[in-house]
This record gives sequence, C-alpha cells and structure tokens, in this order.
Amino acid sequence: MSGVWCWPMSAASHEPTHSAAWFRVGPAFAGFRLDQFLQRMIPKLSRNRIQLAIRARVRLSWEAPVKPSTPVRVGEIVYIDDPRLAEEERPFDPQVLYEDDDLLAIDKPAGWVVHPTHHYRSNTVISMLRRSRGEPALTLAHRLDAETTGVLLLGRHRWAARRLQTAFERGQVRKKYLALVAGRVERDRFTADWPLGPFSRDQFVFRQAPESSVAKPAETRFELVERRESSSLVLAEPVTGRRHQIRAHLALCGHPVLGDKLYTLDDGDYAAFLRTGRLDPALRAKLRADRSMLHSTLLALEHPRRREHEITIRAPAPKDFVDHFGGLPERVTR
Repeated sequence: MSGVWCWPMSAASHEPTHSAAWFRVGPAFAGFRLDQFLQRMIPKLSRNRIQLAIRARVRLSWEAPVKPSTPVRVGEIVYIDDPRLAEEERPFDPQVLYEDDDLLAIDKPAGWVVHPTHHYRSNTVISMLRRSRGEPALTLAHRLDAETTGVLLLGRHRWAARRLQTAFERGQVRKKYLALVAGRVERDRFTADWPLGPFSRDQFVFRQAPESSVAKPAETRFELVERRESSSLVLAEPVTGRRHQIRAHLALCGHPVLGDKLYTLDDGDYAAFLRTGRLDPALRAKLRADRSMLHSTLLALEHPRRREHEITIRAPAPKDFVDHFGGLPERVTR
C-alpha cells in the first residue's frame, strides 16, 4: 500500500509520540477525499467512525480544513489521535491443524493479515493467537497474503521459531498451494522461472515483475488438477520464496488467480478498488471471485527438535473453492 503508517515524531525532540498514528499519502491516493483515504488506511473502522474521527481526532500536515471532503495531498501526512480506537474486535477461531510443545499450525481464514502493518495492529493472526491462547512467545515461521487461506505455521517459543524461520529461508520446507485460475490450462505440468522484484515503474510498487531492477531468481512448478472451459485448478509448488511468487508467475503465464485484484485488474480499475474498498459488478465480473483463490494446502518439513522426524501438515480445500468450482477431486478436498 502506498500510504505509510508510523508513529509521529515531535518537532522538538524527534522522539516518537504515542498519542497518534500517521499516514503519509502515497501517489496511488492522489485525488482521494480525506474520508476515503482514512477508510483505506484503517479499513476496519466504519464510515461513521471515520466521520467522527475526522471531526474530533484528525490533524493534517498542510493548511486545509479538516473535513471529510478535503482532498489529500501526495507526500503530506494525516494524523489520527489515539490509534487504539482504530480497530474494532473481530471474532477469530481458526482450526488447529497440528500442535506440539514446539509448533502450532492453523488453517488461516481468508481476510486476515498475519502480522501487524500500518493497516492492522490488533486484528492480525499473530496478535489474536497470542491473546486468545495466552502465548505471548508465539512467532510466525512464514507469511501468507491476507486473502490466502490454509496452513500457517508458528513456533511456540523463540528457539523453535528461529529453527523454523531458518528452514524456510534455506528452502528446506516443501510447500504446495491450490490455485483456481482463469482460463483453460492445457499443459499437465509446467514450470515458471521468471525472476521477480518490485516493479519501480509501476504506480503500485508492491506488484512484482521480471522488469524490476532488483529482480531475484524465482521458480514455481505447476501441476494441473482439473480443467474446465473457462477456469482451471492447479497445484503450485514454489521452489523459491519470493513475494507474490505464485500469483505473479500465474499471471505471467496468462492464467491469473481468480479474484486476484493486484495481478488481474489494470491500474485504473485497481486504483478504483483502492479508492472505494468495494467491488462493483463490473470489477466482480472481471475477477470472478471476491477474494484471491489461493490456498496453502500442504507443508512438509523436518521437525526442529526431532530432526529425523518429518511432519506433513495439510489443510483441506475451503468451501469457497468447492462451491466456485462446482466440486473438487477427492484428493484435494481431504
């Protein structure tokens, strides 16, 4: 996201002050109203509460009236006092797929970011699990995108988390993902090996592309599970672990993941989605799904304590996959 969250610095001391959060206006938000911008920065805050916050708690770094219709300025900063009010509690009760003294694996639901960002601090997978389980030492071993579902692995203490993170960094964890993609995939097996990095000439700098000046080698192996006339189900096994790797590679192959807003929509449509946070009928028709239809279905790795013991953790295909495809083969629904 092109807005940047941080704690503000006082002019006199240059030390963070904890009375407000601030958001720098990125290029993608040129022309946004103040209320639209804050809705994108704090998407779990209702429109009514955004309006109340603007009247009572918002300050601007430039000279302008503080009201919902005020246009934001690229490069300037919007402050909102008392960020503890910025998130409303959401229910969170994921299925536990595996648990022992060292590890915890859950079936991550769609729509949850896994770690704190400038959008979310309390309503994240790691924050909710630490609170609900009373385990402040829980640590993510890897990450999944917000709309991606499936196996998410955590260490239950620092030693285990370090071992797990090292295994992911060294490519010692086997990962498989199910993806519902646009178009009829004709090949039963294929490999994508475009290098990937942030595309600096793109106004949305978080999109990954081979044209990046800092692109790194990336490889994903794909296996067709089932094909239909206008969509296909594929199994993806990333060999490397670049950001958005499966999504970017599938888009480059001409088969973007259904519902993937970043890699399916053109810049104008994506900017329109950012502006409203909603999918109108035209955008929904292009995407053919409300969320990115990517699911982490399997992780296999050597146990960090019992090194000779390999564990395999599976998450069955979620209901929206089954419903969207009109039923899936039994081997991917178990």
